[in-house]
Amino acid sequence: MAGKMITTILKKFTDERSMQKRGFFSTFFKTTEEDYTDTDTVEIDIERNGMKVAPTMKNRNTGAIVMSAEDFTTKEFTPPSINLAMPVDLYGLMERQPGEKDNAEVVGAWKARLFGKLFKNFVKLHKMIKETVELQAAQILQTGTVTLQDENGNDAYVLAYPVKASHFPTVTNKWDAAGANPLADIQAVCEAIQDDGKVDAQIAIFGRDAWNAAIKNADFQNAVKVDGLNLGALNPGLKNKGGRYMGYINIGTDRLDMYVYNDSYEKVNGTTKYRYMDSKKVVITAAIEDLDFRTVYGGVPSLGMKEPFTSVMPSEVFYDGSIRVNNRVYEDEKADTFMAEAKSRPLSIPVSIDAFGCLTVLA
Repeated sequence: MAGKMITTILKKFTDERSMQKRGFFSTFFKTTEEDYTDTDTVEIDIERNGMKVAPTMKNRNTGAIVMSAEDFTTKEFTPPSINLAMPVDLYGLMERQPGEKDNAEVVGAWKARLFGKLFKNFVKLHKMIKETVELQAAQILQTGTVTLQDENGNDAYVLAYPVKASHFPTVTNKWDAAGANPLADIQAVCEAIQDDGKVDAQIAIFGRDAWNAAIKNADFQNAVKVDGLNLGALNPGLKNKGGRYMGYINIGTDRLDMYVYNDSYEKVNGTTKYRYMDSKKVVITAAIEDLDFRTVYGGVPSLGMKEPFTSVMPSEVFYDGSIRVNNRVYEDEKADTFMAEAKSRPLSIPVSIDAFGCLTVLA
């Protein structure tokens, strides 16, 4: 029975569905092979290119007109460190586990039960890391800053990216007040993205209250088009990621597919629900394929997995070609306890620093 359970655990671990499905905001950030590093820091070249026209020579005999090279900035980032552990008490393994029959066939099968408990612990820890990746992406798109807290609720990691204020305005006339003009407010951010990022805005993500206020505005309501073919909902990058497709609008020369995102998370030290998408904001971005957003992973020192756990618990796991987690099992002999440990160092970086923006539309 133990061998069968070990095989089952391995399959569940590698096929865990809740981990294979990425969050809505983290879908905008890609991870390639070069983004997995074994170093403490990572370097990214961030370049803001203009669209200057070439000057014409007045006198062809004077030689080439010397142009200055476009500046780029090499930024060095230290990804945050996540190191989580969850215990398994051996004496607790003598009791019947959820889903088991209370009969002699399973009584005392502590080793098989140990593998099962470790698997469940790893899944819980990996989900927490996944939520942190989604939180980083959400914070960047709405504030331009990553702020992560420790187990006591104190800020432990803060990284502010150099976003332009013109991409993160607060509207003059709130959308739930007289004189509101959602279309003009959205268009202003679209134009800032086009002017600075040299790409067209194509996606608008609304907080719940922001959408409810916008749809009550007559001009905005008349501009909303229902996608009869449901093409926006079939966007392969955003399908089934948690955002609800609401149709599209044409603003100036831009067509924006619109989503409402209302998923939530809990902080480690509480049970209060927090929305990934601020209900009073609207995020506007270029199409996913036009963005250079990355989630990179710093190196993680680890002693690795040891026997007898190597056959069922991989020392390193990748989910959806993105999230990387390092696993380890160690024991506290005095306490008769095994610890499931998961480590990861993810950092989301908006290399296309001018290809997105965020409106604050309600007080």
